[in-house]
Amino acid sequence: AERRAATRAKLVSAARTFFARDGYENAHTGDILAHTGLSRGALYHHFPSKQALFEAVFVDVSDEAIARAVQQGPRGASALDNLIGACLAWLKVVKQPEVATLLLDEGPRVLGWKRARDLEAKSSLSLMKRGLEKAVAAGELAVPSIDLTARLINALVAEAALARLFESRAITRRDQEAAIRQFIEGLRKPAR
Repeated sequence: AERRAATRAKLVSAARTFFARDGYENAHTGDILAHTGLSRGALYHHFPSKQALFEAVFVDVSDEAIARAVQQGPRGASALDNLIGACLAWLKVVKQPEVATLLLDEGPRVLGWKRARDLEAKSSLSLMKRGLEKAVAAGELAVPSIDLTARLINALVAEAALARLFESRAITRRDQEAAIRQFIEGLRKPAR
């Protein structure tokens, strides 16, 4: 089991490098295998196709980006502040070229928008839901649906990242962060 896990991790790590550098279409499994020293049989034992290997890379990068955002996000005075901090930290993580290429550019193209969104959401939605649940429990928020609100915030943050990376360089980081902060703060339960 350990050897299988190590082989799989070696393939994913090498593929990540090639997919990020060359793009999915130009990355060749032969190059990945030459880099790892593994056989084609080992590759297809773990991944039935090049797309399945890419999906594993996508999930790995997505999980890592979420973990880094949580770790790097500033700790605030409240659960809502912590959620905002994690969202803003994710925007910084996803600006890194390898992460942006794999998650925002190649991922939707290779996997399809819905599949890429669903895979990424497994990591990010659970984080959003936990943050919202803590904020609701602390009396900071009153939302009709934690699940829907988590999806909306997730979409908001992803769209902010896409807009800044691909649509318009006129969107400043300050504007991006202010818009996200204002949206999430707008969910705050009014003081009585």
